[in-house]
Amino acid sequence: MTDSLRQLYRTAGRQAGELKNLVNLKDHTRIVITGIAGGGKTVFLTSLLSHLAEFGQGGFHLGKGVDITDFRELPISAGWPASFAHSSFREELARGRWPEKTTDCSRYVCQFKRSDWKLYKQKISFFDFPGERVADAAMAAFQDFGHWSDHILGHLRGHHACSEAAGPYLEHLRSKTVSLQSVLKLYRETLARLILAFKPMVSPSAFLLDSNGVPASPGGYEEIASTRFSGISSGEQFAPLSARIRAEQPELVREMSRNYRQYRKKMVLPVYENISMAGSLVVLVDIPSLLAGGVGRYNDDRQILLDLFEVLRPKSDMGYLLKKYFSFTLKNLSRVAFVAAKADMVHPMDIENKRMINLLRMMTDRARRMLPEVRSDWFVCSACHSTFAVEGRRRLRGKIVYDNPDGEFKEFSVPELPETWPESWKPGEYPFYRVYPDAPRNYLLPPRHTGLDQVFKFIAG
Repeated sequence: MTDSLRQLYRTAGRQAGELKNLVNLKDHTRIVITGIAGGGKTVFLTSLLSHLAEFGQGGFHLGKGVDITDFRELPISAGWPASFAHSSFREELARGRWPEKTTDCSRYVCQFKRSDWKLYKQKISFFDFPGERVADAAMAAFQDFGHWSDHILGHLRGHHACSEAAGPYLEHLRSKTVSLQSVLKLYRETLARLILAFKPMVSPSAFLLDSNGVPASPGGYEEIASTRFSGISSGEQFAPLSARIRAEQPELVREMSRNYRQYRKKMVLPVYENISMAGSLVVLVDIPSLLAGGVGRYNDDRQILLDLFEVLRPKSDMGYLLKKYFSFTLKNLSRVAFVAAKADMVHPMDIENKRMINLLRMMTDRARRMLPEVRSDWFVCSACHSTFAVEGRRRLRGKIVYDNPDGEFKEFSVPELPETWPESWKPGEYPFYRVYPDAPRNYLLPPRHTGLDQVFKFIAG
């Protein structure tokens, strides 16, 4: 046998082995993670992957005698969404800094063996996206710019607070002539007013949270409008136009339609295609931030949550349109985990007395009822501990961010969680401190956690 023929046989043998491995893979588990920007998605996934990769080193248990071995990251095709930079994020935690993502959405695919599954490896794909992208659901449903325009304008006219924010824009659309510059300027100001009024339906959502995961900076509506884009970039912006303007100004419509199609292709369809294939959905809720931010922040975040589940509900108008476009929408979704994240920011007494999980249940119960056929559960979780309880007192110890140049551990008071969500409260009534993470510098040891393994057991099936 010639050397070339031997090499051919060896290559064929390796390919056959790879094919056998693929055949033996357990059904691909797709897990989608979402939450409002700053809710802890990056830290949640970073810590979870660290515990899977270094299983047995960090108090992460999946059942008596269950072991995980042969963990490895699987390559994904280049492009969108970007690969989740687990190693870089873990390094940031080890250095005592919270990691900042460079993209709004990301994906990570891994494979490992479980000792309780004798014949199969488990392959899991994680996809995380910000809740702000829910506002673009209509773009996923409507291929046509005109249909999207009618939908958005109907929403702006049909809700009192929205119509107030959009008043100047809606009035401008009734003018005899409009220009590209005037339409975009007034629509950006409308979106800025919606942000300041805590109205979550900001579309295109890149105005509120761009593709790099950078949110709109605080300021007046004119300041916000001057620094953000109603589209992918300055030269690719669009705004909803009335039927009359669409009929009378075809050149304007052509430019808007072109930019709309580009945004829909690059920013929207990939997100909803990944959502449509989800087997499990994780919704992270940052209760300390909601209490610290006031009732307006709470109403805003809860509305985004309800909007997401309205999109996922097949019998809703939007869900029906999405189901027509993505033929597998919700076909595989079987589990939803509602997670009260950053549990280390509240005192352990409010976890033991169930106040934290009860607040989570109250906030999410209506969303849960929208998908009655999907199994749901609630969890309290801290993916990376940053504080330690002070025994016998309602105080914690941690590396406070402000007025702590040396990064020393300091004691600080923690507000008591309310038994139910208050009727109204102002920003600052529940003062939770910002602290730095406290993760082991030795990468063998994953971040200390609370409840992360319970969440994973539920979503992994």
